Amino acid sequence: MGPARSALLPLLLLLLGAGAWAEDEVLENATPSCPKEATQFKHLRKYMYNYEAESSSGVSGTADSRSITKINCKVELEVPQLCSFILKTNQCSLKEVYGFNPEGKALLKKTKNSEEFAAAMSKYELRLAIPEGRQVFLYPEKDEPKHILNIKRGIISALLVPPETEEAKQEVFMDSVYGNCSTQVTVTTRKGNVATEISTERDLQQCDGFQPISTGVSPLALTLGLVRRQSTLLSSKQSCQYTLDSKRKHVSEAICKEQHLLLPFSYKNKYGMTTHITQTLKLEDTPKINSRFFNAGAEKVGLAFESTKSTLPPKQAEAVLKTLQELKKLSISEQNAQRANLFNKLVTELRGLNEEAVKSLLPQLIEVSSPITLQALVQCGQPQCYTHILQWLKSEKAHPLLIDVVTYLVALIPEPSTQRLREIFNMAREQQSRATLYALSHVVNSYHKMTQAVTQDLQDVANYLLEQIRNECTGDEDHTYLILRVIGNMGRTMEQVMPRLKSSVLKCIKSAKPSLLIQKAAIQALRKMELREEVRGILLQSFVDGTAPVDKRLAAYLMLMRGPSQSDISKITRLLLREQNDQVKNFVASHIANILNSEELDIQELKNLVKEALKESQLPTVMDFRKFSQNYQLSKSVSLPSLDPVSAKIEGNLIFDPSHYLPKESMLKTTLAVFGFAPTDLIEIGLEGKGFEPTLEALFGKKGFFPDSVNKALYWVNGQVPDHVSKVLVDHFDYTKDDKHEQDMVNGIMPIVEKLINDLRSKEIPEARAYLRILGEELGFVRLQDLQLLGRLLLSDLPDSLKILATQSKESACISLKDTSSL
Repeated sequence: MGPARSALLPLLLLLLGAGAWAEDEVLENATPSCPKEATQFKHLRKYMYNYEAESSSGVSGTADSRSITKINCKVELEVPQLCSFILKTNQCSLKEVYGFNPEGKALLKKTKNSEEFAAAMSKYELRLAIPEGRQVFLYPEKDEPKHILNIKRGIISALLVPPETEEAKQEVFMDSVYGNCSTQVTVTTRKGNVATEISTERDLQQCDGFQPISTGVSPLALTLGLVRRQSTLLSSKQSCQYTLDSKRKHVSEAICKEQHLLLPFSYKNKYGMTTHITQTLKLEDTPKINSRFFNAGAEKVGLAFESTKSTLPPKQAEAVLKTLQELKKLSISEQNAQRANLFNKLVTELRGLNEEAVKSLLPQLIEVSSPITLQALVQCGQPQCYTHILQWLKSEKAHPLLIDVVTYLVALIPEPSTQRLREIFNMAREQQSRATLYALSHVVNSYHKMTQAVTQDLQDVANYLLEQIRNECTGDEDHTYLILRVIGNMGRTMEQVMPRLKSSVLKCIKSAKPSLLIQKAAIQALRKMELREEVRGILLQSFVDGTAPVDKRLAAYLMLMRGPSQSDISKITRLLLREQNDQVKNFVASHIANILNSEELDIQELKNLVKEALKESQLPTVMDFRKFSQNYQLSKSVSLPSLDPVSAKIEGNLIFDPSHYLPKESMLKTTLAVFGFAPTDLIEIGLEGKGFEPTLEALFGKKGFFPDSVNKALYWVNGQVPDHVSKVLVDHFDYTKDDKHEQDMVNGIMPIVEKLINDLRSKEIPEARAYLRILGEELGFVRLQDLQLLGRLLLSDLPDSLKILATQSKESACISLKDTSSL
């Protein structure tokens, strides 16, 4: 009995161990956070693969001009627990192409840094978890380089097989190196009820993490904003083929192919400049393991690629400082031909620095040359460059004009952050200038378009604007006018952020308290907002009010015609028959006639509404365009084979004041509709003014400055003029040879100048405003007084260095005159 018992003891221990093992496996499989069907990899197994990845870039059909890189590795995927993995990569090599054989096959050799690459790939193991078989979380070592981690991300992404279902085809959302992607899954082969071959297809542009790396863009660049749009110029596809073990369901082979095609240089969206990436994983062995240990680690990141943009070491930060010093020395050495290249080098180097490097380097750069540093930071166009610009300008108490210019340029940089929005908003509240407030409108539009969300920062902006037009826009006229123009520039955004702002604008239109200028600005502030029934009713009431000024009525009419109803147009056409104001009647009649004759593509619905309204009435005859307000339009539509029709329109408005012979308001706009998109206003220029008649009379009238001056100047040309010119002079200037004139030119001209000055002083000062819109965005407006301000700045606000140069120039000129007179 003793020997028998001793023989049974090891067997009993073995059975107990096996039972414990089986019990643990059951417990593992029963984990609620990781159901058994969530992964194809069994725990306590090691899956050993041979991995190859090849990247090929070039133009299809030109085999000998391709750039090829190839990676080979031995990959081990340990599964200590269900949905928890440890990835190890060993025996890696990195090869590159050095030529092609006659058959066009690439000849590869190891790169110089292949051994260094192999050491980096094998240095750290990578832990990862896929809770519930969905989102992938990585736990890399702290010192793992980003580019090495991205390669390992690609290996993991290639091994991710969608969960098996009974359906032959389905759409699922899966994690990948490009973010979460919509994936078309097809089961191509089954063995019984088990899928053994699965294929997947992805349009990588639809992945939420697919963003082409952007390069630096200056806010002054003509292609501003194109960086974000470049993703639409790429066609990026990925397809994977998986072979699964029919019994254990793990991945036996995985082949994933990507193609990135540059569309503008492609033929049939297939041939052209392409990059092909192929990853292949072939299973070699699946040994068992005993370790169940899995330590997630402190750092947790996703599967999507991370930017590998380097943070430059101190030596390269010193290189930036050295470049600036060389650039400053050019003005002394007079080698200005190198200035452009050096400045471009400085901007490029700044783009390579991270935020901390720029922050620490900024005081030294400013000490060397603050003007050049400021220009370089603005042209840099990267977040790390402009983050500190506005703060530095405020701390240095820079000139307000300089702050305005820099703030405006910073606002034009694409993809604004929340911090930049807040900084520009704070600057606009402090400065309250045209440049900063228009900058605020640009950055608000860009920010909302990018985020598509109503944030607290946007609500703060809306509250500020609402406060500025309180009490029916009865505040300071110039400031209120500016605020209304800015509201119009971001009306679509503000309408979504705070609908109450629109109600306040409507109160300004209805109220008689604000000036005509403010009422018109309030009407134009609606140009990007939705014209609902309440808004159209207020605009129609403003138009039909016969006591209102002409320009306010026509402003309300033009705004209403952006989206009128059948009832609105019927009321307008009936009103025209009894309209007493010829300016209003002529303008509306010409505008409606132009709508009926227009070839613009997007106007057909409006044209039908007008035709229906004119069944009960008719248009008045359009009168003399030299005396009466009128709308002008020239449009053309062209149909192209296999393409959507193209249309273009040029439109202009001339609005006269009944009491003057000069137009009070004018506008010129060009519109283009292509590729089936809605018509786009390419450029719009507007001008309005008053009080020019007295000035023109003083300058060009019968007894004005120019006719009288020309009269006398003609006499001083040798004291007479040829006979055949006499008739022309008499007709145009009332000049005759018998007229008595002052023999001395200075004594003769000075009374005319004095008369002009006295006439202009006694006349009303002209007022004028002009605005410019490009692609629907108003860049700003200027006033006639701005020219006077600019003149004063040029004359009195020059830097001391320029004043010295100006003084030296005057002295040099005087010396030259003296030298000439002595000859």
